[in-house]
Amino acid sequence: MSKPSEVVVKLEPALDDFIRAEAQRGSFASSSEYIHDLLQDHFEATRKRKLEALDAALDRGLADIEAGRYLPLDEAFAEVRRRLGITDRGQ
Repeated sequence: MSKPSEVVVKLEPALDDFIRAEAQRGSFASSSEYIHDLLQDHFEATRKRKLEALDAALDRGLADIEAGRYLPLDEAFAEVRRRLGITDRGQ
């Protein structure tokens, strides 16, 4: 496990008071624990949204395949090369 790093953040007094009050209200040992918990929740929510977006894209792709909306791989690569203006090396 990696060692936690330390980040120093300067807050305006009203925000500092808010964080301290929320930490006490939520039974956190410190403001740092409260902020860590908030950031961890945000990190996990962001990760979840990204995975959900990936799942949705995969579902759309599978639906396209099932509906016959696809190109064989060699044709797909040929189309990509054509759009990018890349010519085949041997030709």
